[in-house]
Amino acid sequence: MCETVTTGKTTQPRKAPADEERRRLLPSYHYTLKHRWAIKLNFLSGITLLPWLTLLVRHWRSIDWRVYLHRVLFLTFMACLNSFLALFDWLFFSAHVAAQPLHPEPLFILGHPRTGTTHLHNLLANDPRFAFATTFHAGFPSSFLSLEPARGLLSGLLERRRPMDHMALHWDLPAEDEIAVNALTGGESPYLALVFPRLWRSLLRSYLTFGASAAEEDEDKDVASAGDTSGPRVTAAFQRWLAAFMWFMKKVTYRHVRNRAADRNPGSGSNGTADPAAAPGAPPPPPPLLIKSPVHTARLRTWLRLFPRARFVYVHRHPLEVFQSAANMADTYYWYTYLQRPTNTDTNDFIMDQYDILYRSYMADREHVPAGRLVEVSFSDLDSDPLAVLQRIYKQFGWDEQFDAVRPRFEEYVASLEDFKKNHFNRLSPEAEAVVRKRWRESFEAFGYA
Repeated sequence: MCETVTTGKTTQPRKAPADEERRRLLPSYHYTLKHRWAIKLNFLSGITLLPWLTLLVRHWRSIDWRVYLHRVLFLTFMACLNSFLALFDWLFFSAHVAAQPLHPEPLFILGHPRTGTTHLHNLLANDPRFAFATTFHAGFPSSFLSLEPARGLLSGLLERRRPMDHMALHWDLPAEDEIAVNALTGGESPYLALVFPRLWRSLLRSYLTFGASAAEEDEDKDVASAGDTSGPRVTAAFQRWLAAFMWFMKKVTYRHVRNRAADRNPGSGSNGTADPAAAPGAPPPPPPLLIKSPVHTARLRTWLRLFPRARFVYVHRHPLEVFQSAANMADTYYWYTYLQRPTNTDTNDFIMDQYDILYRSYMADREHVPAGRLVEVSFSDLDSDPLAVLQRIYKQFGWDEQFDAVRPRFEEYVASLEDFKKNHFNRLSPEAEAVVRKRWRESFEAFGYA
C-alpha cells in the first residue's frame, strides 16, 4: 500500500497546526476515486424517509452532487421503501419492544478500528448465551423484525467479502450497533464522517463528545473528556442518540427472546411474527448483549452510568499496523459510503485524530471500571491463539464453566478460519513511521510496542 502520515494535534494538547504546516508534514498518500457508481455496502441503505430528509436538509450543501447524485437517488428510494416496511415493525412489535427489559450485564468490545475487534466479536458471538446485532439488524434497524425472513432478497446490497480485509460478509454475521443508530438518528453519529469526510472534525467532536466545540481553537482541550456526557455537555443530540441506541438494543433483545421462546415452545409459532407472551409460561429472561462499535471506546463513562455491571474487553494492536490497516480500509471501503469526496489530508487527519480521541478517552476512563470487569488483550495474541485469549477472558469474568460448555463452538469457528489470509502491507517509509510514532507515542509506551 502507499505510505501516508498526517498532522494535527499531537498527543500533548496544543493548538492545531495551520493548514500549510499540515500539508508540509504530510508525505504523499493518494486516495484515488473508486467505486463511484457503487450502491452496495452503503450503511445508510436501511434509513427511513424522515431521518434521510433531515440529513439532507442539514448537509445538502456538502454533497458532491455531480459525483454522487445517483447515490442520493438510490438512498431516497430505499428510504421510501424502508418507511413502508417499518410500518409492520411498528404495528406488530413496537409495544413489545418498548416493554422489553435489557440484561444488566452487557459485554462491550472496545478498541480502535482495525485492532481485531471484529475478529473477537465474531468469536464471542458463537456463545449462544449472548444476544447481538447482526449485519441485517444493523442495516435495517426499523424493519428487521418483519423483514428478516426475507433478508435473502436483499443480498444484492452486499458483497461476498469485506473489501478491506476479504473476510466473509453476509446478513447473519455480528455487526456494529452504531450503524443502526446512525440510520435511526439521521446521521447523529461519528459514522456520518464516512459520508461527509470533509466534515470529519466537527462530526467526531459533535457525536463523540455530544456538545464539545468543533472550532479549531478548542482542539487544545483535553480530548480525554471525549467520552464524558455529563453536565452541560449533554445536548439534545446526545438524548436522541441515546434513545435510538436503547431502542435498538431493546429490539435486538426482543428478537432473541422471541426466537428462544419459539424454540422452547415450537407450537407457539416460529414464522417471525410470533408473540412470546402468547407462548405457555413466561418468556425467557433477556440474554446479555454482546456490543461492539469502535466509537464506543470513547464512551466508557457513559456505559458505566447506563450499565454499572457491564463488562469490557479492550483490544490493542501495534500502532503502525493499525495505521496501515486503517489507511487501507479508507482506500478500499469508505468510497462505498461517501456523498462527498475527501482530500488526502482529510482522510489522513481523520485516521490520526480518531485514534487520539479513542485511545486517550479510554486511558482516562478505564480506572473507573470496577475490578474484574475489564480485560485487555493484544491483537497478536488473539491472532496467534484465539482460544487461549477467550479462555483468559472467561476466566477473569468468572465464566469458567460456560467456557468449557461452549469451547467446541469456538474450536469449530477457529478451524473455519484456517485458510483465511490476512492483509500484508509494505513497511512505512521512515518519514511516515516517524510521524506515526510521534503522534501515537503514548500508546506505543502504554502497551509496550517497540
